Amino acid sequence: MRLFVTGGTGYLGSALVEAALAAGYGVRATVRSAAKAAVLPAAVEQVTCDLLDEDALVKVMTGCDGVIHLAASLGMTPEDSRRINVGGTRTLLRAAARAKVGRFVYTSSSAAIIQASGLVSETGPNTTALTDIYSVTKCEAEGEVFAASREGFDARIVNVVNAYGPSPLGPASYNALFLAFVRGEIDTVVDAPVGWVVAEDVAAAHLAAFEGGEAGKRYIVCGEVAPFSRVLNGFAELWGSERRVNALPPGRELGPKAHPFGRRSEVYGKLGPVVVDDAQARAIGISPRGLAEGLAEAVRWIKGMQGAG
Repeated sequence: MRLFVTGGTGYLGSALVEAALAAGYGVRATVRSAAKAAVLPAAVEQVTCDLLDEDALVKVMTGCDGVIHLAASLGMTPEDSRRINVGGTRTLLRAAARAKVGRFVYTSSSAAIIQASGLVSETGPNTTALTDIYSVTKCEAEGEVFAASREGFDARIVNVVNAYGPSPLGPASYNALFLAFVRGEIDTVVDAPVGWVVAEDVAAAHLAAFEGGEAGKRYIVCGEVAPFSRVLNGFAELWGSERRVNALPPGRELGPKAHPFGRRSEVYGKLGPVVVDDAQARAIGISPRGLAEGLAEAVRWIKGMQGAG
């Protein structure tokens, strides 16, 4: 079987590509530049395509059995974010149906479905309590997936919590928070409990959702819920650092000079404590590792990369 993958050169996407190849899938991946494509194994078929060009997408998708759509806009203008995250998802869904691709997996976020109470549920409404443009547009993109499913297209969603650990791209995502902390660039966070998951487990979950999931359903990938202080201090201890984070109670503010990752903890601190309802994921065998194993693996991997460098 051949998968058409968008975002395959990113942090989670490159982990997904590696897992798909290991599982025996063929992979056709979209690329934007030769520099970004360097992270992809030689076995990957690379295609250059505008994700808003439906006719071009039909051509490059033809012959694939499924789509896994990880590409997303992060840190762009609200207009560009909506155009790419929502419009791009809509265009990909239409192109996949026209190309007779059998199945579509959309990579979303817990931020797209979190409620003010802190509940992150696979069966919750298509709404989010967060107001940043990334969370809002990922929520809107989920609406496009549900609409396609109601029209009979086999589309399902994977919702990812805070991801960390090994990836072919290197120590991006929440690995960057851990490293910033042990380097002394962050000293204070709001101690909000949130979900955490290893990137390799996110990749495995996408394949499980593709193979065993159902159209119109969400699958949340979460290894464990824990407050920022426990995760940062746990990483520092394994790293061999004596640093410990200053943890403010949920609801407090960090001030105008807060690090972006610290600011994220502040945002979650304004909501209720996170509770994850992932029964649908567990029912199809998605069972990510917890923090004890995940953080130890992350430390070994990052130290190994630094040693190799």
